[in-house]
Amino acid sequence: MKDPILKRIPRELKGDPGKYIALFLFLTLTIGFVSGFLVAGGSMKQAYDDSFEKYSIENGHFTTMFPADEALLSDVEKEQDITIYELYSKDKTDSKERSVRVFKPRSEVNRIDVMKGSAPESDSEIIIDRLFAVNNSIKVGDTYTIGDTDFTVSGFASFSDYSALYKNNTDMMFDATNFNVAMVTDSAWDSFSDVGLNYTYCWIDKNTDPDDEKAQKDKGEAIMKQLAAGAVLTDFVIRPDNQAIMFAGDDVGKDKVMMQVMLYIIIAVMAFIFAVTTRSTIEQEASVIGTLRASGYTRGELLRHYVALPVVLTLIAAIVGNILGYTCFKQIVADVYYHSYSLPTYTTIWNAEAFILTTVVPCILILLINILVISASLRISPLSFLRHDLGRSGKRSAVKLPEWKFMHRFRIRVILQNIPAYLVMFVGIFLASVLLMFGLMMKPLLINYKDSVTDSEISKYQYILKTPTETETEGAEKYSVSSLQNDSDETVTVYGISEGSDYLSVDSGKVYLSDGYMEKYGVKSGDTLTLHDKYSGKEYKFTIDEKYHYPATMCIMVSRSSFNEIFGNEADYFNGWFSDKEITDIDEMLIATVITESDLTVVANQLDDSMSGIFNLFWIFAVILYILVIYLLAKMIIEKNASSISMVKILGCTNAEASGLYTSATAIVVAVSLLLCLPLGNIVIKKIYYAMMVIIPGWLTYYIAPWIYPAMFGIGAACYLVVTLIQLKKIRSIPLSAALKNME
Repeated sequence: MKDPILKRIPRELKGDPGKYIALFLFLTLTIGFVSGFLVAGGSMKQAYDDSFEKYSIENGHFTTMFPADEALLSDVEKEQDITIYELYSKDKTDSKERSVRVFKPRSEVNRIDVMKGSAPESDSEIIIDRLFAVNNSIKVGDTYTIGDTDFTVSGFASFSDYSALYKNNTDMMFDATNFNVAMVTDSAWDSFSDVGLNYTYCWIDKNTDPDDEKAQKDKGEAIMKQLAAGAVLTDFVIRPDNQAIMFAGDDVGKDKVMMQVMLYIIIAVMAFIFAVTTRSTIEQEASVIGTLRASGYTRGELLRHYVALPVVLTLIAAIVGNILGYTCFKQIVADVYYHSYSLPTYTTIWNAEAFILTTVVPCILILLINILVISASLRISPLSFLRHDLGRSGKRSAVKLPEWKFMHRFRIRVILQNIPAYLVMFVGIFLASVLLMFGLMMKPLLINYKDSVTDSEISKYQYILKTPTETETEGAEKYSVSSLQNDSDETVTVYGISEGSDYLSVDSGKVYLSDGYMEKYGVKSGDTLTLHDKYSGKEYKFTIDEKYHYPATMCIMVSRSSFNEIFGNEADYFNGWFSDKEITDIDEMLIATVITESDLTVVANQLDDSMSGIFNLFWIFAVILYILVIYLLAKMIIEKNASSISMVKILGCTNAEASGLYTSATAIVVAVSLLLCLPLGNIVIKKIYYAMMVIIPGWLTYYIAPWIYPAMFGIGAACYLVVTLIQLKKIRSIPLSAALKNME
């Protein structure tokens, strides 16, 4: 015979549709978004991994000051068992002063994925990076001007060696708005002047395991040493260190862990909401449960009954969420990735891991947490259920309260009687506060960073030269600069500042370290910092005297005389100019890099451009979570206290007064929770932020805008106000007869 208590499940759903619809929708949307994230991320990562072989991506590249000797290249190929390809490019500027690196057609190595239109067929056509085109509203068929030459954009492409648009491998962040890579025909490329010509070569190594990073580095060192003996290297990068190739793939992989953690935290909160509301239902149905237990139903049968609905609801939500994940949400997430990186075309693939993580694991979490909480509520005897005596350790004496006004004591009693529900509410508000703070803080943080960089700008222009060259530009000042690396392989710029500098105040004999580096790595004045040269491996030790506020880059500053002594240069050596005016009397062929304000703020600009959509999703998601948690638990508290509310009405309280007693008690808990979650959320966000920033190049100083705290409290209060308006209707609908239902 069919178990009769199964018939109660549809009745329970019908009896409280608001609660279950809200839980179902929230679970569906959460699981759907995470599923779409994992599916799109997995498919994108697979396309990225396949691109190394599909487009024959280099194992490394090097740039020489002059064209490399053919005999030297041939010797390196034979000795290292590799194949070297010429990969010359020319760095130019388009009509809007944006940098563009122009290549010849590439058919053997670092091939391109044409995503729209076609490759150039005539000398008047050009194919450009897809993401750069999107960011600058360029369409196929538009005119794109480089120097004095007009080209017709024939198509958009993903350049396999520029999935993240880093102009230089040492840049803190890629710039997909102001840096472009493009390809033209051989004749069109030859027609450009040789200003900005890069003598770059890349190699393919089919014998070294591409997944063995140590083997790749060892091979790279061997190649570099052999090349350095016969050529002047200006750049040397192996694939594992190439940010333009590796950054996008690393980021796609890391995001998955963050999304899984967020999913399981939310599922755990939902599980406790299920458990607490079910426990409240058990208290309301104590007489029924006592009768069933006396009739022969075991605790196990009742436990399965009360656990069934949360698990089934979660399972259905997971299935629907996965369907949405493979359709709607997948495309949303893919668009986010495509708005950040120049990734190749991907094909959606079935992701068994995503199904397990978003369906099996949530159901198990819901099941275990509900069993843990509900089983404890079912351990009392049938007679205790019949008597509504649900305390597990006998009658508990009421907490003695001070001689406050009646209304104050009543509200405190309501809070004390519903501590489990309010604890879950606090956890939900805390999680929502963390998400909301993260969503709100990032844009002000980026603005603060840009303002700080602008305020601490050394000069309007920083010129780095290939060889020391004089200028007659008024106000220009010599400096020396070099790049070293720390033990984390992060680049640290070393500046040698002229004595009596008009641009920087550096005392002779002292070593200054940028405050960002000190904050990131916990370095203090008096510590010794050991850095090494990337190519030679030679180590340099610096004992830090003071910190210097220069957030634009991770750097060390010393006097120019100390710099030249440290690096073994001649006393008057320099390789750069600080200037507030543009220098026009130095041949562009002798200039390695020009750094302006836009170059210094590229990190903030790129993060703002690529991540603003994600930031908005976080705070929208947090607002929904606020409303859901407060609504479900406030609703449960009112239902649990229906008899008490009815009694105060019998005693003469109006609906407004009865509502005030219970909604104000919840308001106190919400207000206290919001206030406590502001500092707690700040602590958690700060730890997450520091852990995140340590693994990426550069440093953005942690900053919470002062307006964020009152804004968060206001948003939380507004969410509670919305819930209160809904709950007032519920309180008004409680009849006077409810107080008589459970009278003994």
